Order: sequence, then C-alpha cells, then structure tokens
Amino acid sequence: MKRTASLFALASALVIAACSPSENDSDQGAEAAEDIESSPAPEAIETIEAGLAIGDTAPLAATFNTGDGETSLAAILEQGPAVFIFTRSVDWCPFCQTQLKGVNAIVSDLEERGYKLYGVSYDSIESQDRFSKNQMLDYAMLSDEKSAMIDAFELRDPQYTEGKAVGVPYASVVVIGKDGKITAKAVSGDFKKRPTNEQLLALIDAI
Repeated sequence: MKRTASLFALASALVIAACSPSENDSDQGAEAAEDIESSPAPEAIETIEAGLAIGDTAPLAATFNTGDGETSLAAILEQGPAVFIFTRSVDWCPFCQTQLKGVNAIVSDLEERGYKLYGVSYDSIESQDRFSKNQMLDYAMLSDEKSAMIDAFELRDPQYTEGKAVGVPYASVVVIGKDGKITAKAVSGDFKKRPTNEQLLALIDAI
C-alpha cells in the first residue's frame, strides 16, 4: 500500500465540477448536467481534513436503510471492500444527481478493482429507489434519513442549522477495506466541487 501522504496529495488534486445550492435547484437539473459536460477543464482544488481519518476503523455497527430493509456497514463489507459516495440529496440537488448518474459509468471499473460502489444520502428509501430506477443505476443507494451514519463518519456539513439542508454531508468519497479500515478518502469543503470519474479511479489505484 502506498503511503497515506500520497493519498492526501492525490485527493488535493481532484478535478471538480460546479454545483449550485440554490432553492431553485429542482428546476436546474438539465442545465447542471449540460454545464458540467460542456465546461472546460476546471481548476484543481484542495480537500479538507474532515471526517474519520485514513487508517481509522469505520463505524461497523452503524446501519443504513435499503429497499430490502436495514443493513449494517459490517454486513455490507462482508461482500468486499467498498467505495461510498456521500452526497447531499437525490431530490433537490441536481448536481448531486449528475454526480450519481455519472459514477454509474465506472461501476464495472471499480468491480474489476475489487470494489463495490454505494451512494449515501439522507433521502428516504422511496426517493432513492425512484431515482435509482429512473436513472437505471447499477449500484445501490443507502438511506440515512436521520444522518446517523453521516454523523458516525463525522461528515455532517455544519454550516446548515435550518432548512432542508440540515443533516447533509460534505460531498465526500470514502473507501473502506473489507477489514473495516478506511483506506482512502476525499472530502470537499465546498459542496460545489466533485471529483471526476477519472480522479475517483486514480484515488483507488493509489491505495
């Protein structure tokens, strides 16, 4: 395994795509996807050191809700190492929707590397299921309606104290080995900025 420092160096060079938090997010989905696809290569960003650290044991006893019922993180990892995309909302954040649709293209690439992909948000199971079916996602969404898992990973974005965004996580990628140890992560302090698929794969390849 490469040095932990190299992971932070890689994460700090993640390429980003713009994301808007406005109250009119729900009316801008198509525009968001178009902007991300047509805009020139954005500048690199630096990530922040929020959440559990690389090398820490993830909260294995904490649980998510899925369409098949409640499941623990430990049970998920029994299937092998995993990549978790913590995102704001499949309902009202069109740029989150764009990210979640985009990573669908690298599900097979991750599987070839031995990883399963999961999306995490505080949305209801029903909302996630509707989004997953509409977008024909090839990976599972995990519901954390009370933000308990988000808090267990120490990823809650503290800037929101009222309104619909209370409980959302920082836009984050967390990679966890089958043994429950966090092996890589990338946390953006700005919800507008998300890594590209190429950067996600590079993060995995650096482990």
